[in-house]
Amino acid sequence: MSLKYKIAYNTLVQFIGRFATSLIGFVTTLILARYLGAGAYGIYSKIYTLVAFFYLFIDFGLNAVYVRRYKDNLSKLNQVFGLRTSFFLVSLTLISLFLLLSGNLIFTGQQKLWVLLFSPTILLFGYYTTLNIVFQLKLRYDLSVLSAIIGGLAGLVLLIPAIKYGLVYAILSLVIGYLITVLSALFLANRLNPLSFKQLVFGKQDFFWEALPLGIMLFLNTMYTRADVFVIAAFQGDAAVGIYSLAYKFFEFPLAFAAFFANSVFPHYVKAFGNNQAYFWKIFKKATLYLILASLVFTLCGFIIAPFLKLIKADYILSVKPLQILVLSYPVFFATSALSWLVFILKKEKALIAVYGLSFMVNIVANILLVPQYSYLASSWLTVIGEILVLVMLAGVLFEKKHPRVN
Repeated sequence: MSLKYKIAYNTLVQFIGRFATSLIGFVTTLILARYLGAGAYGIYSKIYTLVAFFYLFIDFGLNAVYVRRYKDNLSKLNQVFGLRTSFFLVSLTLISLFLLLSGNLIFTGQQKLWVLLFSPTILLFGYYTTLNIVFQLKLRYDLSVLSAIIGGLAGLVLLIPAIKYGLVYAILSLVIGYLITVLSALFLANRLNPLSFKQLVFGKQDFFWEALPLGIMLFLNTMYTRADVFVIAAFQGDAAVGIYSLAYKFFEFPLAFAAFFANSVFPHYVKAFGNNQAYFWKIFKKATLYLILASLVFTLCGFIIAPFLKLIKADYILSVKPLQILVLSYPVFFATSALSWLVFILKKEKALIAVYGLSFMVNIVANILLVPQYSYLASSWLTVIGEILVLVMLAGVLFEKKHPRVN
């Protein structure tokens, strides 16, 4: 099987799987949005967004560091499981502090309990992501997709009767779905490569420090793209959060294509860069071109699909405009995805902290200034502008790397 075929096959498998899991997620969103309305759906969106921040924290870029360091060796996987277990405990502590210090500005007392109920999905996400190292190195993303579909369907089946009893039961059903996803992935990964959990490694300091720059970058990246939800909640209320979050939910689906493409091609990038840099640059340029072309297709489709959001419920006719604004940024998001991994391969990932740290600060200040007057439309435009800023800064980092005076 040729390299081109392997990359195309695994990207296609992931995208088809993403389509299947997103279809399940769409039905889940449809049930929540229709049954709860914009206000209560906004509450759910706040809870999910806060917890999802820590999905990226527990991710921490450990998979990429593991592949770069150990190549095809899976015997050190306990280091990743141990670190992510530790990260979950830190995440739980930070969430508790945030809920305590924020008072009732964003979450009421009851909503804070619901946040804690949903928090175990952080650990489950971390374990599922770790098991994906096995699927990635074995080029069997179809098994990762299968486990996600099994868990997603289980959560959906549980959600349908649970939603009638309120949001807390809906959240519990989704947590169980995440658990089933992890158990399915564990079973399938163990068949590919027998795993042992007799000795988890919690304190592998050098591995942690190597992953730190990429981990901080991923966390800041999520903060700068989704912190707007809490600004909208503070200034505009839960209904505005629900309207914006539904638009963003549809917007983020194609973004996964770039991530899945990177997952498929990254191990080959690492090997090619070490063995034949001329070949590496050839496949990198070609892959990036394909990404940009795909982003243009997604932008067009986004404009066509946006008006149909009102069919979910009349409340969401206001979600059409923010979605049409957000999809304008697809080409930029896809380009920054490619350049971010290039920076990582060139071992300039420390620069990513400055890039996404500055973007986060600019974005959050701009949202605080503009959301009180322009609501979620301001957040939509700031998402587009913020990603352009990121692209320009990444290009600057790469230009500096290749500049003769630097060399």
